[in-house]
Amino acid sequence: MKTQQKKSVSRRATPWDGLNAENLTPMQGYLRTLYHKGYDDHHKTLAEMNDAELFNAYVPNSCPYCGQQKFIKYGKYGTGLIRYKCKECGRSFNITTGTVFEDHKLSVGEWIQYLLNLFDFVSLNSDSKNNRNSFTTSRYWLEKVFLVLDGYQDTIVLSGTVWLDETYYSVRKEDIIRNPDGTQLRGLSKNQLCIGVAKDKRKIYCIYEGNGKPSNEDTLNAFQDHIAALSTIIHDSEGSHDTLINKLSLNAETYRSEDLKKLDDIDNPLDPVNKLHNLLKIFLDSHSGFLRDHIPGYLNLFAFIMNPPSNKLKKVELFLEMAIRKRASLRYRDFFKAIKIEETDEEECDG
Repeated sequence: MKTQQKKSVSRRATPWDGLNAENLTPMQGYLRTLYHKGYDDHHKTLAEMNDAELFNAYVPNSCPYCGQQKFIKYGKYGTGLIRYKCKECGRSFNITTGTVFEDHKLSVGEWIQYLLNLFDFVSLNSDSKNNRNSFTTSRYWLEKVFLVLDGYQDTIVLSGTVWLDETYYSVRKEDIIRNPDGTQLRGLSKNQLCIGVAKDKRKIYCIYEGNGKPSNEDTLNAFQDHIAALSTIIHDSEGSHDTLINKLSLNAETYRSEDLKKLDDIDNPLDPVNKLHNLLKIFLDSHSGFLRDHIPGYLNLFAFIMNPPSNKLKKVELFLEMAIRKRASLRYRDFFKAIKIEETDEEECDG
C-alpha cells in the first residue's frame, strides 16, 4: 500500500501572508490582521502563560537520570525553570526532565482545551482546527496522553455487583481478512476486535481481549486481577466467562443473549454495560482511522474519561498532575521518525 507523510499546514497561515499592505484590499488586510491576532492570542508564549511558575511549584522526587534523591537547586534555566543538580551523577535537570513536558514549546495552558476536547470525544482534526494547531501536534499530543495513561487501569479492581459483557469493533477496511474466494469471513471472526467491558457502581474497566470470539483463557487473563473474589457478576450466557466465575468464586446472574434482545433498555439487566458499549463505539468512531495496534491506548483513555472524577476540569487537573510526575517522555522528531503516517491511517472523522 502506498504511504504518504501527512503534510502539516500552519493554522496561522492566511492566503495573504508575504504580501505588502499596499497590495492588499482593505478587507484582505483586515482579515489577515484579525486572524493573526486571534491566533497569537490563543498561542501565548511560555513566559506569558507563567509555565515556569507552575512547574516551579513542584519539586522532583528524584534525579531523572540516576534515580537518587540527593540533589540541590542550581540556579535557573533561561525559561525560568529551577535548575537542579544531582549530587550523585552530577547531571542537571528540571521538574519537566523525562516527562511529556520536556522541551515543550506550547504552553501547558493549551493542554487544557486539548484535553477537554478529548474528553468530549472531539476528533483530532476538529481539535486542531478549532484550536489552530497543526494536525501533527494534536496527533503527537495524543501519543503523549497514551504514555501518561499507560498502566492507568492496572490497579482498578471492581467489586460488589459487576456488569460484564464483550463488544466488537471492526478492523480497518484495508486490514480485512478474506476467504480465498474473496468473500468476507462470517460471524465473530479475526476481523472483529473483542473488547471486554466491566463496571461496578463506581468504576469501569475495559480491555482488548484479542480478535474474534474470546476463549476462556482470554477472558480469565483479561479480568481475573480486576474483579474482586466473591463479587456478583451480571452477564450473558457467554461461555468464556465460566472459567473466570469459577476462579474467583463469583456469584453469577446469567441471562441468555436471545432473551435480552427482546427487552427494552430499561428492562435489560445488562443495560449499564450496554450503555458503555455505545459510548465506547462513539468514542472510537471519533478517531475512526486509528491504527488498531493502538487500541490499548484508546481504551485506557476511554476508561480515564468514564471513571471519576466526573467534572471534566477536575479530570484535566488529575491528568496534568500525573503528567508532571510520570517519567514518560517522547520527543517530537523521534515520534515522527518512528511512525510513517498513512493518509488513511490518521484521517479522523469530524463526528
